Amino acid sequence: MARRKALSTFLRRKKAFLLLCIFPLCLSSCKPKLEKAFQEEQSIQRLSSITVEEDIQNSTKSFAKDLAIPSDTSAQIQDMDAEYFLLVEEDGKEGDRAISFNHPYDRTYPASITKLMTALVCVSSVENLDQEFVVSGSSVIKEAGSSTAFLQVGESLSIRNLLYGMLLPSGNDAAVAVAEATAGSVSAFVDRMNEKALELGCLSSHFTNPHGLPDDNHYTSPYDIYLILKECMKYDSLREILATKEIQVQYKDKNGISKSQVWKATNLYSTGEKELPDGLEILAAKTGTTKKAGYCLALTVDKASTAIPYYSVVMKGTNKENLYENMTNLLDKIS
Repeated sequence: MARRKALSTFLRRKKAFLLLCIFPLCLSSCKPKLEKAFQEEQSIQRLSSITVEEDIQNSTKSFAKDLAIPSDTSAQIQDMDAEYFLLVEEDGKEGDRAISFNHPYDRTYPASITKLMTALVCVSSVENLDQEFVVSGSSVIKEAGSSTAFLQVGESLSIRNLLYGMLLPSGNDAAVAVAEATAGSVSAFVDRMNEKALELGCLSSHFTNPHGLPDDNHYTSPYDIYLILKECMKYDSLREILATKEIQVQYKDKNGISKSQVWKATNLYSTGEKELPDGLEILAAKTGTTKKAGYCLALTVDKASTAIPYYSVVMKGTNKENLYENMTNLLDKIS
């Protein structure tokens, strides 16, 4: 929280710094190749040492002091063939530590892992998650293969249940409803997503929608996902939802008649189809899959013997089996 307030103060006082953060995002619309759209060295430098005027150094120097900051492009990548991954150990005393990573700052497509940012913007903006919202026609997404919570226009759900529908079955329809319930429109909500990205220091990210369906200007990085997931874990409501394996929700159809659905988590560790390494428990999980993004998974896991949380991200797996093989190998590095 102190880091967030420090960065917020800094942004208000120094427009130049805000423009410096936004500049790479502007460049992205002109450069179609993601791997050339951002320099890793820029991200490392901006997060670890920001040069500012003497009178405000004290308000910014602590911005990244508790974060893991990988200083190379890769480390400890044995048994890993994923193009992008990151494993971070959280340490509230010494600061987070990057254990294993490969191209942590490179931009790549996040698919439905986008919904972590959507959820974060929602819970940080909405005071009462139990208020009702009526699903609009904007939630009707006809793109082939789009994941859905099977919501219908006119149905009334609490925002909390919309979050479950977005994060468990990964409903793109629920993501649109969350955006509209939070900000009134998808476009206004996306603006908040990008503002939140700057606030958290997600310098490799830019969002164009709340669900992660393909868009050349919609991207993030393993490191930015770590920052977003770490922030999500500060909210009890999100911790509860992201750790849920299955839930039956009650809501009303367009005629006010009660109906229910059962939503299940999409990650194979929660479904029991894949086994976590011994001694670990899932605290949060989100999957994402599109043709461009490949197979992606972000986890927060807890080591039972120490109660230490770890953030683990694997992106652009070639298939589902490859994704979970890489994630298990990454989690095996937790000592």
